[in-house]
Amino acid sequence: MSTNVLALDIGTSSVRAMIIDEEGNILHREQTRYDVILVSKYMQEQSPGEIEKYFKDTVRACVENAGVDRQSIKAMSFSSQMYNIFPVDINGHPLYHMILWSDSRSDEQAERLSMIYGKSYLYEATGCPLNSMYPLSKIMWLRENEQEIAAKAYKYISIKEYIMEKIIGEYVVDYSMASGSGLFNIHQLEWDSRALSMIGISEEQLSCPVSGAAVFEFRNQELREELGLPSGIKVVPGGGDGPLANLGSGASKEGVINIDLGTSGAARVLTSVPVVDSEQRMWTYAVTDHMWVYGGILSNVGNGYQWMIRNIAEFAYAKSFDEIFDVVDKKLYKLPPACDDLLFLPYLIKCRSPYWDDKVKATIYGLTHEHTLVDIVKSYLESIGFDLFSLVNIIHEQVKICPDLILTGGLSRTKTMCQMLADILGKKIITLNMAEGSIMGAAIFALYGIGVLKELSFEKELAVDFVYQPDIDKHISYQKKYVKYIRLRNAMYNIEL
Repeated sequence: MSTNVLALDIGTSSVRAMIIDEEGNILHREQTRYDVILVSKYMQEQSPGEIEKYFKDTVRACVENAGVDRQSIKAMSFSSQMYNIFPVDINGHPLYHMILWSDSRSDEQAERLSMIYGKSYLYEATGCPLNSMYPLSKIMWLRENEQEIAAKAYKYISIKEYIMEKIIGEYVVDYSMASGSGLFNIHQLEWDSRALSMIGISEEQLSCPVSGAAVFEFRNQELREELGLPSGIKVVPGGGDGPLANLGSGASKEGVINIDLGTSGAARVLTSVPVVDSEQRMWTYAVTDHMWVYGGILSNVGNGYQWMIRNIAEFAYAKSFDEIFDVVDKKLYKLPPACDDLLFLPYLIKCRSPYWDDKVKATIYGLTHEHTLVDIVKSYLESIGFDLFSLVNIIHEQVKICPDLILTGGLSRTKTMCQMLADILGKKIITLNMAEGSIMGAAIFALYGIGVLKELSFEKELAVDFVYQPDIDKHISYQKKYVKYIRLRNAMYNIEL
């Protein structure tokens, strides 16, 4: 009997479940979508209880519909959205909604921490720039603004820790998720006592840090039977969706950059030592006790593209929403690169790497009566490429990188975006037959944890879908436009109305 694993991804927009064999073949997949609760302009949440229900429904459907011998499913592992946090009481009941990565309600707390303690220690110890994206300041906000709830808080946890506790009966957090809190020392691989003291919590109020490849028993037998899983199945923590995307996309060797274009975006590279950027532009998270991931995050990628399509291009170009992306992609393909000075600063959501500020807002510059809606969409996609160009250059300052880049995420299916990115970066872009990097990374951790894989990668190379070669003439044109883009960004930074 072959060995299969159940890989799970608890994302911002959906729960995905896949049964994957030991060679990396996807045997079956299920997905349940859900929405973000927009409390206000700066407050974005989700319900842990609702996501738990969607998780159960998705796993049950995947196991029932897969058509494989359930006894062949030897382990399960998790990928998860990062940077979310919420308190639970001593019985494990949520006391508040999950506060998401895109929530910036704790700006004031992050700024106050910076003024009191400075930014250097926290960044050098935790690898995280001091920013409201991280649970560090979110917990501080809860303790100051929801004092009755904070008084009842037994633990502050992420959605993955919440679901895993239901399964294994204890609170554990893998190194990569812990690293994404702003509270975890990436050098010592333990909670940083000084960071904890800054926000007034103890180590006991957080989960126990463990390797993402640690193996646990599925102790909740009632839940196991409800999900249709076999007795004896092992539970492996896995990691955060970002670090796992590198492993699952084949970018597991040191120096290979994975660019991930999902709801948000990122450029990441795995390293054998923690890398600290002296200018605090990027982050570094632990993946295992001998592997770290160094990179940067973009807040405005697939979410902004979807907003553009829904609000600007939908009624002009497609009869139904399902047609929109294909229709716009075909129209974009016909446009010449860098054909004019139309520029789009994409900061619909506050800017993260490498600037970490919210002063610059989304801006369209150079618009004339000659431009079309497709020109605007194209300029938005160019802005993603320009910001990624900045991130790749910063990575190159610290790490010896390979010449090729592996592209994953939903926008990697957009051919125009892929070619545009190759032209802007001046590098070869490789896309894979599957865009499931994070969940494949979870499968790798599961197989590695139970000893089927000897390394954190599949033995066979992943199948390449397409290789996009850069056009040097277009690259030169884009470099000129990139200079204007940076000039505009710097100018807008100094404007206050």
